[in-house]
Amino acid sequence: MKIEQNRAGLDQFEGVRGAEVRDEKAAAAERAVQDKRADQVRLSSTGQLAATAASAANDAPDVRPEAVERGRALLASGELGRDPDRLANALIDHLLDKG
Repeated sequence: MKIEQNRAGLDQFEGVRGAEVRDEKAAAAERAVQDKRADQVRLSSTGQLAATAASAANDAPDVRPEAVERGRALLASGELGRDPDRLANALIDHLLDKG
C-alpha cells in the first residue's frame, strides 16, 4: 500500500508547536528571574569528599623532583631494577598500606 502525502495536515501545526515551546521556555525563564530562583546543586558528603580529593589531586605537582632524583640515584647505584619481583611486591605493599 502506498501512502501519498504522508505529512498531510501536519505542516500547519509545525510552526505553532515550535512557537509554543519557545514561549513556554521564555515564560519559565522570566518566572525564575522574578522569583529570584536559580538552579542549585547540593552535594552529599561523599560528593563533597570526592570534590575535595579531585581538587587536591589537581593542585598536586605533576613531577616530584625529590622522587625523580632518588630514583636516578638508585638506578645509577644498581639498586633499582635488579630484582623486578621485589620491586613489584614493594609497589603492591605500598598501595595496600595507603588504602
